[in-house]
Amino acid sequence: MAEEYKLDEMDLAIVDALGDNGRLSPSEIALKIGDISERTVRTRLAALIENKLIYVGAMSDPSALDSNVLADVVVDVEPGKVSEVADRLVDYECINYVAITSGGYSIALAMSAKTNLELIEFVDTVIGRIPGVRATNVVILLSILKTFGWTTKSAEKLRAKLREEK
Repeated sequence: MAEEYKLDEMDLAIVDALGDNGRLSPSEIALKIGDISERTVRTRLAALIENKLIYVGAMSDPSALDSNVLADVVVDVEPGKVSEVADRLVDYECINYVAITSGGYSIALAMSAKTNLELIEFVDTVIGRIPGVRATNVVILLSILKTFGWTTKSAEKLRAKLREEK
């Protein structure tokens, strides 16, 4: 069995640099951190990605996707079926994340759909029919102000409106 990858301060510095700007090249990361070579950054980035400790990709601002309906959905699942239900949910492209939770519901997820009707049909006919699902609760997200540490255009518009009202 492969040895588990252990993050160190240098790895965290690389992740932090990418968190500030995901488009930085390994040479730019090396310059930003200092006392590390571009080759070392490349090697460490490859290891972080290979070990699934980080994912690198582009994310859109949800507030810019006017045509999409975004929702948080919590799912009540029969005892003993949580892992099976969660495993089924991760395969749907319209679902952005799936988490097993504590508290009143067993699973939380975020999803998108083109319309309210498409959203509710998916929740009813797909999620609701997975064996073990007892109930769902859907919260439609009207305006996302911050996501993954970034302030969205919606937040900027809200702040501008608040400044005008003063």
